[in-house]
Amino acid sequence: MKVIIVGGGGAVGSVMADWFSRYDDYDEIVLAGYRRASLKNALDKMKNKKKGKVAIVNANSIADMKKNFKGADLVVNSTLPRFFLKIMKASLQAGANYMDMATDLAVMNEPPGKVVKKVPLDLQLEQDKQWKDQGLAAMLCWGVDPGAVNVFARYASDGMDKVDSIKVRDGDKSIIQGYDGFCSMWSPDTLIEEVAYMNSLIWTKGRWERKEPLTMSEEWEFPPPVGKMKVWLVDHEETQCLPRFINKGCKEMNFMIHLDDEFVEVLKSLRKVGLVDSKPVNARGVKVVPRDVVVACMPMPTDPELGSKMKGNSCVGAAVFGQKGNKKFMHYLWNIMSHEQCWKDYKASATPTQVAIPTGIAAALLAQGKITKKGVFTPEQLDAKMIVKAFNKYGFKVDQMKKTITD
Repeated sequence: MKVIIVGGGGAVGSVMADWFSRYDDYDEIVLAGYRRASLKNALDKMKNKKKGKVAIVNANSIADMKKNFKGADLVVNSTLPRFFLKIMKASLQAGANYMDMATDLAVMNEPPGKVVKKVPLDLQLEQDKQWKDQGLAAMLCWGVDPGAVNVFARYASDGMDKVDSIKVRDGDKSIIQGYDGFCSMWSPDTLIEEVAYMNSLIWTKGRWERKEPLTMSEEWEFPPPVGKMKVWLVDHEETQCLPRFINKGCKEMNFMIHLDDEFVEVLKSLRKVGLVDSKPVNARGVKVVPRDVVVACMPMPTDPELGSKMKGNSCVGAAVFGQKGNKKFMHYLWNIMSHEQCWKDYKASATPTQVAIPTGIAAALLAQGKITKKGVFTPEQLDAKMIVKAFNKYGFKVDQMKKTITD
């Protein structure tokens, strides 16, 4: 089978290509994008280079992508979320199944306090009939968060009669030895958009609402060796889908990620002076996008000077609070990866590796005929037990705990 990874030269895409090359489900792996050097570097990192090839593709042109996607069994969208609708449309027109790891959060950004009726993910979910009519699958929001955590939440909620709340938590306890600058181990553009630019979506009192970014935080006890860390509410895809598809009365749901205090202050300062904005401004007669300038000044997450020196662990998981019969309890599932081990295995930090591997596993299950659903759907709409079993089989270790809640 043939898979095309759009953004195959990026942090996540390159790990995914390497992962695909190690298994038999896909015998042709096309790394697609517009930077030939990055694509070639990703190809050189693949365990089985004979399966790989490079293609220059314009993610802003549906016609160009349709031409390049012809004959593919699966297109994986691993580039910036702003291209999601075009890549999805080109995949459908080319007759290929589709996967992504994010939606374009910025297409809707209601002011804080406003009750939200429609979310960005709806722009994809509304296409369900078109994909079903073609007998194709559009698998949205894969990766680790969203992605694996959606499966974790479904797995936990399947053992409950009623769900009260769902908490998705992402914590990274690590250092980059010898580096003291401002950086991100995933797309810097996406980081700035979802953390500092977007008003954060939250599910509260059984409805969606927006909160001003970087204004809501708490302490969360991650499993060892990560431990207790401060996490912040940010805009994320899980909030758009988990409360509606895990239909057991969930009233509260949010996504929070660990950001250290200095990192938060930098982002707040950038926001205050307008440097997180995506609209062009006039600078001495030249039109520039403020966010593009910041991103250009940051190192790329594929920079080996960062990944090779990163030490510590990343923990991503979902905790579901609910009850079965008269028993109230919390069921928490998570995955922990070591940055050092990921660099040894994939020449990447745990950050992109945690995203790439669950996506690869889901793609393998599609190729194997174990995911048979057609149309447009998110991970929590699938058989969670089957997927968790596959996660563990392929080395994406899932740990879990249950804790009784007493009033």
